[in-house]
Amino acid sequence: MANEQDFLDKKIQEVASSSALNKYYIFANDLINNLLDKKKRASHDTECVFGCIYGATLSGCVQKKLAIPNVSCGYLVFLHHLKKKDLIGRNTDLLQQKHKNILEWIEQCIEKMKKQGTHTIVRRHSESSLRIKWKGVEYHIVIACTFSKRQYCEFHYTQQNVHVYPFSSEQLQMAANDLIDEAPIHQRYIKQMSRANKAWTKFLEKNMSASLSLLRVYYMREELVGKNTRSAIMFLKMWQHYQVKDKKHLSNNSLEIICVHLFDQLKNKSQPNLTIFSFDIIEEFFKFVAQFKKPISEVLSVEWPYQDKYLLHSEDVKNFKRTLNPGSI
Repeated sequence: MANEQDFLDKKIQEVASSSALNKYYIFANDLINNLLDKKKRASHDTECVFGCIYGATLSGCVQKKLAIPNVSCGYLVFLHHLKKKDLIGRNTDLLQQKHKNILEWIEQCIEKMKKQGTHTIVRRHSESSLRIKWKGVEYHIVIACTFSKRQYCEFHYTQQNVHVYPFSSEQLQMAANDLIDEAPIHQRYIKQMSRANKAWTKFLEKNMSASLSLLRVYYMREELVGKNTRSAIMFLKMWQHYQVKDKKHLSNNSLEIICVHLFDQLKNKSQPNLTIFSFDIIEEFFKFVAQFKKPISEVLSVEWPYQDKYLLHSEDVKNFKRTLNPGSI
């Protein structure tokens, strides 16, 4: 199994190299610089809705280093500071409208830049998010409020014109400590609003998810979940993309949580110091998924998620299938 693990790790490294992931940061900073320039120009004439934004973070699978280049979407969160006293009663409606206005302003800026020749596409726009393709890289853009100004997320924090960046272990630990302290504040307001208005509650839950998204990065780091678990996650993300991309499938966060859970289960069942390989987790994943399917009357073949790099010939696959019993994976 060790040889298979090495092979998988090598293939994943080829696909998700550091240089490939770095493009997400480069183009996100390019987008932010363009928006800041637009804000500066707009401020000469009138107050710009983007003026309240103090910083941003590129979170999600890119920050987790679990992104598949040309497939995964960068999760770009723009942040503004909100005083606790301002989040009362119907102010939540005003806050929702504020987020909506900022997203609309961003979309308008992108459309203008598109007309000026910038290679960009607006994929989808909802009240709470904007999905774009900026110079070939896809981003999911959201707005979130924070109850303190996070210095490590402020514009130009590391250097001029660099706003989002890959966090080091120390920086991620610092951010996690900060966000763990802030999480109860979000939860308290959600609990208060749940008695008043379901729409407000849903909005605040989405805001908390975006605002604290770096915590999900912290809890998916290699030293906590293991390298092999992360490799299993990457394999399954690629498998989902190539095999079920046009069908309903698990979100990235759900897939990651399931894999970590399966790893913990295997670890608890196994002997101490026994290595849990990626393909152990992958096998358990498909067993888990099969529980929610109709009874399988024939062999379920799980294809390798590389369409252009076949590892086996078709005849090899047929021969292997003949060795399996009905219902096998």
